[in-house]
Parts: sequence; structure tokens; C-alpha cells
Amino acid sequence: MAERKSKGSALWLIPVIVAAICVAAGMLFINSAKGGFAAKEAELPDSAISTYLNHVKSNDYESIYEDSLQVDPTLNSKDDYIAKIKGIYSGVNTDSIVYKQVDKQTTTEYNLYVSDNYLATLKLIQSSDGKWLASTMFEGDTSYTVEVPTGLSIQVNGMDVDDSYLSAKKVTASNFSGLNDTADAPKVDQYQLSNLLSDPVITVPSDSSYKTLKDAISNTIYVGKDANTADNAVIFTDDAKIISGFPAQDTSLGSVASISITASDWYSRIATLQNDWFTAHGTPTYSNLTAENIIQQSDDTMVGNVYFDYYATNGDVERTWHCGYQITFMKSNGTMKIAGIEVNSSLNPNDVKNYSE
Repeated sequence: MAERKSKGSALWLIPVIVAAICVAAGMLFINSAKGGFAAKEAELPDSAISTYLNHVKSNDYESIYEDSLQVDPTLNSKDDYIAKIKGIYSGVNTDSIVYKQVDKQTTTEYNLYVSDNYLATLKLIQSSDGKWLASTMFEGDTSYTVEVPTGLSIQVNGMDVDDSYLSAKKVTASNFSGLNDTADAPKVDQYQLSNLLSDPVITVPSDSSYKTLKDAISNTIYVGKDANTADNAVIFTDDAKIISGFPAQDTSLGSVASISITASDWYSRIATLQNDWFTAHGTPTYSNLTAENIIQQSDDTMVGNVYFDYYATNGDVERTWHCGYQITFMKSNGTMKIAGIEVNSSLNPNDVKNYSE
């Protein structure tokens, strides 16, 4: 009797086990289907935008930056990039953001809006594993030319710069282009950097003695060895006083010629400068005379900034000019002489528009 009951119990358990197996299989199928749906969704362009906006909503700016390096690689520092992203979405309700294709013929660019107000443009790419990624396309990005002594490797914002950024090799440094004869001018490799959000930090990993100087009137950055010595500073400040004195007839053209490479655009310009307009005045006073950021692009050259305040009075009227020069020197017959000069008063920290009268 007990044996028959045992068999009956076993028979009763069979439907239960079958049902359990069916439930488990059903759950496995559902989970598998969910995974499949998620995988398929990741293969759609819209998924990149959803992921991007979720990162913004959760303040996961690190992920936005990392994705951007795959979508549209730049040499921006992480801090600059994240600061820019935060600025775009500050105070924005991400749930209210809508997006629209820039061009109906392509799915690679989308504009983001809040209440018809433009926020940003996203660029989308599909990675090798089929997943779509999005990155912000910034407006008003700045481009730079970096001139490096030929053969040196550089880093920008801590990232290696490969030959894909090279625009020219072994050419005359641009600050010497005004010389009639550039045979002895430094030779440089030129790199073109774009889509940068601020002035890049340029380093030469192999030699920490190399520093940089930004051109006074353009987005060219010169790389050279640190040459901030007291002797070099004296050359800059003494010659700056001679140059600034010529328009005011404090110095002669002969004095200017003695410190210049006369076979140059620079000298041709100053030699034809009209200087008979300046009011007669007493001996001028120089103050705040400073030379800084001096680098050598080669052993026989140097370039750097010098600034000063120039005060003059004729007894009735007095005035102070806040002057700034960037001067390029090259050795000629054993002496450093001016090969070029750029004038930019903003190099002087005292530069103001309300001159004392």
C-alpha cells in the first residue's frame, strides 16, 4: 500500500516539475529576448543620443569625454572638455531636450533643442562592434599652428601628437620669414591643431628645457629652449628702448640700423616710418621695463616679449604709453640683431585705454 502511494506521489510531482521547467524556460526566453532587444537597440543611431543624454542627466561627464575620443578625437584636455559640456547644459532640464537631424540624407549629425532654443550639435558614429556613440561638436573652436625644431616629438595636453597633425617639415620658422636671406634661420616642423577649447599645453617629453611662446598677433606657438637669462633680458630691454625712441625722435635711424638686420621687412618698415609728427618733449622716462618668455629656436636665435611704460611731457601735456613688443633676434657677425618685431600693447599688464593726460 505504501509502495503504491510512493508511486502516486512521484506521478503527482511530474506536472509540477514540468511546470517549473516551463516557467524557468519562459523566464530565460524573456531575459534572452530583453538582452536581444537591448543589443538591437544599441545598433540604432537614436541609442547614442539616449545614452549621451543619460550621461548628462547623471553628471557622468567622464563617459561623455571618453566617448568623444572615439567619435571625433581632439587634443583637448579633459578639464577643458568637461567644463565646456557643463556650460552647455547648466540649468537645462534634460527631459525637455529634443533632437533633430541636421541633414535628412545622413544620420551622423543631430541638433539638440529645448523649447526651440538650440543647445548643441551631436556627431554620431557606429563603432566596429555595431554600437552607436555620440559626441558634442563645439562651435567656435580654435586652431593653432605649432612650430617645433625639426625632429622633435611633442605632446599636447599630455597626449602624444603623431605625424597626422604635421602640415610641413623642415621649413623656415615663420617669425623669420621677413628676412631677405633665411638660410641661417631656424628650421621647424609645423603641426596644425584644431578643435581646441583653450591654448594648448605643449611639451617635449624628451627634454624639459624646451618651453613655448605664443606669437603676439596670431595663434602660432613657438617651441624652443628656455633662454630667460639676465644677459638676454638686457639685450631685449636696451633694444626696445632704441626702437620705441625712434618714432618720438629720441633715437636716430642709424641707431635702429645698428641693432637690426637691415635686409629684412622689419627694417624696411621702420626705415620708412614718418616720425616728424611727435611733439617736442623732454627726456622720456622708462619704467616697468621687463623682458620675459625668452626662448631659443636655435643656438644663434632667440625670441621673447618685452614691455615697458614710456612717459613723456612737453611741459603742458604729459602722457604715458604702455608698450609691448615681441622681438625676434638672430646672430649676425657675432652679435644678436633684430630680425623681426611685432607690436602688441596687451603684452604689457599695465595696458589700459585711459592714458594719463
